[in-house]
Amino acid sequence: MMAICGNDAFRELSSPGKSGSFFYLTQDDSFMIKTVKKSEVKVSLPFH
Repeated sequence: MMAICGNDAFRELSSPGKSGSFFYLTQDDSFMIKTVKKSEVKVSLPFH
């Protein structure tokens, strides 16, 4: 939880992905965060 919610800044990877998404790493390299478009979010959410 501290890796993501702590005071340390994320590190941005040098170039955006092929889809135009950006990738960020936590300072301790425990997590990678990817930005996504709204259309990707709609596809990845479960249907209710």
